[in-house]
Amino acid sequence: MKITSTGIEFIDFNEFKRFATEYDLLGSVSLSEPIIDKNGNILIKEKVAIKENLLKKLEAMEGKYIPSFKLGMSRDLMRMLKLVLTKAVMTRINDKSNEFINHLYEQNAEKMASLKGIIQNSFYSKPLALAFFKILLNQKDFFNHLSDLGLLSLGSVIQKQYNLKMVNRYSFLAGLCADICTNKDGIYKQSLAGQSLGRTASLSVEIGRKLELPEEILSAIGSHPIAKFEIPGAVIAEINSEELRSHTFNQELLAGSALDGDASEVDEDEEAEFSEETSEVVLESLKIARYVIENLKVTADKDKVSEKLLVMFTYSAERGLFRKDIADPMINCFKEFDVAIKKIRLVASVENKCKFPSSAWAYPKPKSAQILCKDRNYQCPWIVNGWDLKIITAQDPFGYIGTALSVGTYPKCALEEELHEKVKISD
Repeated sequence: MKITSTGIEFIDFNEFKRFATEYDLLGSVSLSEPIIDKNGNILIKEKVAIKENLLKKLEAMEGKYIPSFKLGMSRDLMRMLKLVLTKAVMTRINDKSNEFINHLYEQNAEKMASLKGIIQNSFYSKPLALAFFKILLNQKDFFNHLSDLGLLSLGSVIQKQYNLKMVNRYSFLAGLCADICTNKDGIYKQSLAGQSLGRTASLSVEIGRKLELPEEILSAIGSHPIAKFEIPGAVIAEINSEELRSHTFNQELLAGSALDGDASEVDEDEEAEFSEETSEVVLESLKIARYVIENLKVTADKDKVSEKLLVMFTYSAERGLFRKDIADPMINCFKEFDVAIKKIRLVASVENKCKFPSSAWAYPKPKSAQILCKDRNYQCPWIVNGWDLKIITAQDPFGYIGTALSVGTYPKCALEEELHEKVKISD
């Protein structure tokens, strides 16, 4: 199969037949060019609808014609591509092994009625639909990763009503396209942060322009590497910008020649004036999606992964890493983890009272019983002299929330008394 700017072309009958039947094309699309024999004579004219009898005829005549089956980019074919892509994305929600995303959407059925429409309408242009259809056919695991990032991004904004045009669609597309350049050597499976994330995001923005993405999305993709969070146990990928750019698929996307769109095919809604407010929400949704997916990559213990990750995310939101007005509705939809969420919010609220911001550290998380000063600010009036705490082993990934804590001796903080009191009241 070959995907071109004019549509889809097959040079093998069996592949063409499988495609037509598997994607329910019979009767809805037609050949854009005639089928000719080896002498140049027309056997089947163009614009003949593809039906079961035509497939049987072609099968009976196999070997007597040049195997070239071209489907033009008609409205029907475009509709089919959108349906296929939507179905493929939706399977990521229904996949029980994809626990966090499955849990996120499964728990909010009443708010997800429009989900299918949001996803389907996201593939609004020919370049976008063709690019992702090609990824789906050739790199299913990569497509799943991009879908997951899109669903995580959408999952943080769909929980409440925003009076912002296109905010749901743009949030989904920002996640979907943020890692579009990372297929080379399975880079998308590695940990991305800091400089490596900056380089991939920069190239994804270039590709996004070729796919005719709105500026709100491009701005979010380009800006989201500024999010400052650590990933427990991560070995950050080393990215060579030139090697990444020279990857075959990235070159195809950057060239854009096989994906050139038609301005008339783009929704009028996509040409609206740039919205700074929408851009900010989309950026925040992508930061949240990045935080979740990067932590999922390094979570070796898959048991209760949703609860563990949710506690980490809640703590980070309480400490100011994410906008609470966007993070909280997503967190609150996990009703069965209310007790764990309440406790970690309590811990963060006590830490936030520190006279030296970010120095107070409740230990061990999430079931904290002590508070120490990780920056050893002995001049602080809340230091409890003579009761230093000795940390002899590093915390596991579940307890590793917000920042690293090295092995060593740390002064005890008087905020511990307030922590004990609040925990007692909450219990």
